Amino acid sequence: MKAKILHKETANKSLAKMVADKDSVRSYLKGKLTLTSLTKQGIKLAKPL
Repeated sequence: MKAKILHKETANKSLAKMVADKDSVRSYLKGKLTLTSLTKQGIKLAKPL
């Protein structure tokens, strides 16, 4: 039981981080954030070929 609760908490934390990262990337695309602020948050954007 405790393992399932622990996995749920971990999943919820990672899901919340993914949503926050998605909002940050959207703000970057709109021009509200800079690339350096994204890299400080640990987000790396892929470089196209």
